[in-house]
Order: sequence, then structure tokens, then C-alpha cells
Amino acid sequence: MKIRIPRPRQFGSSIRDLARRDPDQAERYLDTHTEAWEELAEHDPHDAADILEALDEEGAAELLQDLDPVRVGDVLDEMHPEVAADVLEELDATEAAEMITHMEPDQAADLIIALGPVQRTNILAALDESAAAEIQALLVHAADTAGGMMTTDVAGLPIDMTAGDAIEELRRLHDELGSNLLYVYAVDGDNRLVGVVAFRDLVFADPNALLGDIIEPSLITVRPDTDREQVSELIHRYRLIAVPVVAADGTLIGIVKFSEAIEAIQAEVGEDIAVMVGAGEEETVFTPVGRSVRRRLPWIFFNLVVGMIIASVISRFRSTLTTYAVLAAYMPMVALLSGNSGAQSLAVIIRSMAVGDLPQGRARRAIQREVMVGLIDGTAIALVAASMAAATLSVFEGQSVHNVTSVQIAMIVFISVWVAFLVAGFVGAGIPVLLRRLNQDPALASNIFLTMITDSVGFVGFLLTAMLLLG
Repeated sequence: MKIRIPRPRQFGSSIRDLARRDPDQAERYLDTHTEAWEELAEHDPHDAADILEALDEEGAAELLQDLDPVRVGDVLDEMHPEVAADVLEELDATEAAEMITHMEPDQAADLIIALGPVQRTNILAALDESAAAEIQALLVHAADTAGGMMTTDVAGLPIDMTAGDAIEELRRLHDELGSNLLYVYAVDGDNRLVGVVAFRDLVFADPNALLGDIIEPSLITVRPDTDREQVSELIHRYRLIAVPVVAADGTLIGIVKFSEAIEAIQAEVGEDIAVMVGAGEEETVFTPVGRSVRRRLPWIFFNLVVGMIIASVISRFRSTLTTYAVLAAYMPMVALLSGNSGAQSLAVIIRSMAVGDLPQGRARRAIQREVMVGLIDGTAIALVAASMAAATLSVFEGQSVHNVTSVQIAMIVFISVWVAFLVAGFVGAGIPVLLRRLNQDPALASNIFLTMITDSVGFVGFLLTAMLLLG
């Protein structure tokens, strides 16, 4: 195969697409075009990471070995930690440790966590003392906190340094901190954060002015245990590029960058979607099969129990269904419609919570709003469903099971659908609010609880209405 694309970005996109279609062919090409691979990794580590993720672990490990260690660090920074861990497990611990040394500390910590216990121990032992200490310091923080998101590569300059000396120091730090050099933070003699200064203000300041005279003392900070949702909300609300992380005594220990906040939001939304339906929290397509099974099975068994309970309740109405067998044709429709309506309310409430638009004080009004929407939608859908049910009843004319008039079936459908929508709006909005009040994840299997209630109301409500109206 011959690819003639002069620019690395175009080349990277071409090889990435090839790797996703035919991993073996892409691997063979890169094995025989080492210079092109090295240039791609240098200029576009994002595409290089995507390519490695599409290959098998052994092939990806061989391609990593062809790169300069610094370039390997850049590529590993862009890979999913679980995939990067699988690739590094193909290498000797010493070689893997050398690659990890050139990664961003926060990304390296995520990768270390994803490693198997034995490989994790071996690689940590093979790291040099300073790198191991830096990563270990990050590992003590939960992944969904500011401490788990932060990087410890941060520019903290003495408050009594002059602006001119600060600029010279920043030039020196640029090679060391790279993309982490986002703000200039001023600290006192005990490394306690005092203020922040923008690069523009620093450049135009009198070279002899002290940082203490030009800093902005009022700044947004977070603690290491601050939840990632709150961190992301602060960065978004105040339009920050990064937010400093300080210890209880005010010591500057790191920063959380805007890019990490974006990843945190994406992860939080993904978790909410998975947890809503009973999948494991933080579960991805890279999660080991055994762990996924253990996380999902309990909720599936819960669904089975709920289904058996509903089936046993419905069986109590077998005399009604025997006499009016035509009801069985319309019964699932009510549960289906109310389930969809409840899922809409559930999605709106959970999304609002995720982006911080639903404080505790607005919860009641949000539930009332969803109930009102359910009433209006329910009235409209109930009218249409009743009309359609009455019209289609003629299909059963002449059959012995037809012991109900079109007017009766229309009334049964209208009442049961209207009530089901009312309940669905209330429950869809109320479940996440209740879970939050109980200090639980609002998305915790919400969809399973919602389905349980809407199915119960849909089936049982329909049959109760039919029994009351038909005698």
C-alpha cells in the first residue's frame, strides 16, 4: 500500500481510518515506515494514540518501542488509560517505567491505576524516586475529585520576586511545564497561595515591581477532595483556563486544567447514562468482562423480581382478561407510552442536575413542571389513543372474545393513559430528586425504578380501570 500525504495531520487521519478498518494492514505499513510514524507521533500524538488503540496490544507495544521516550509520553497521555495499561503490560517493567516518566503526572496516575496489581507494583518499583513519589501523591486522591484530576506541574513564584525576574523564571520553566504553564501563581515563603497574575499584566508591568504589587488576591480555588462536578462548574462559570488546588493550610499543590474539566463532564454524563440503566459506574468498553458482569447482574436480577411481581399481580385479573380478551391487545400500549414519557422527565432532571441547573430549592418546582407537562401530554395522547383504540376495535368484530364496545374501550384507554402519564411525570422527576436528598447518585439505576413503576401503573392501572368500567 502506498500513501502519499505530505502533511502529518492528513497522514495521521488516513492511517487512523485505515487502522480502524484493517488494523493488520496499518500495523504493517507503520512497521516499514518508521520515519513517518515518528513524525506523526511528534506532530499529532492524538491521531497516533487513536491508531494504537485500534491495534492489538502486542503491535501497539512494538510501535511504541520505535519512538523516542519523550514522544511515547505524549502519545500515552492521549490514550485511554485502560488501553494504555494493556499495551504497557506487553513490555518489561523497566521499559514501561521509562515511558511513564515522560507522561503528565495526572495521566500517569490514571494509567497506573488501570494496571494489574502485579504490573503496577513492578512499574512503581522501577520508576525513579521523584517520579514515583509524584505519582503516589496523586494516587491517594479519588479519581472523581480535584486531587484525582489535578497535575502537580504548576508555576508558583515567590511573592517578593520582581516582574522582570519572574519573566526570566517563566522562560526557564517553559521547557519543564509546557502546556501546564497557564497562570502565574504567587506564593509566600511556605508555598501558600497568595494570588494570581495574568501573563499580560506581568509582561506590561514595571520590571522592578514585585509580584505582590501586581497580583490579583481574590481567586477561585478548590480543595483536593472537591468533587469533579463542582470543579467543572467553577471552571465553566468563571471562564477559567485552570483552577488551583490548595491544601487545608492554603499550600498550592496543583492545578486542574480546562481540558480535564471537559473530560470530567464527559465522564460524568457517561456514568449517569450507564448508572441510569444499571450498568456499572465508570464502566466502558475497555472494562474487563468479569467486572462488568458483576456490576450488571444484581440490577438484572432486580428487574427479574419486579417482572415476576407484576406478572403475579396481572394474573389476579385473569377472569377479566378471559372475559374481555381484547384488552390484552391494548394493555402493553399504556405501559409503553408512560415509560417513554417518564424517561423524558428523568433525562431532563438528571441533565439539569449534572450541569448544576437544579439546586435543592428548585426541585419542587421542577417536579411540578414535569407533572404539568405529563398532564398536558397525557391528555393529548390519551385522546388520540382512545380514538385509535375505538377505531381498531372493529378488527375483532365477530370474534367470541369481543364483549366490549368501542366506547368502553375508548374510555378505558383514555383514563389509564392519562393517569399513567401523570404518574410518569411525577416519578420521572421525583426519583432523581429523592436519590439526591438521600445523598445517593441521582442517576443510580433511575431508569430501572422508573420502568418498574410505569409498568406497574400501566398494566395494573389499565386492568383496574377495565374491571371498574366493565363490571
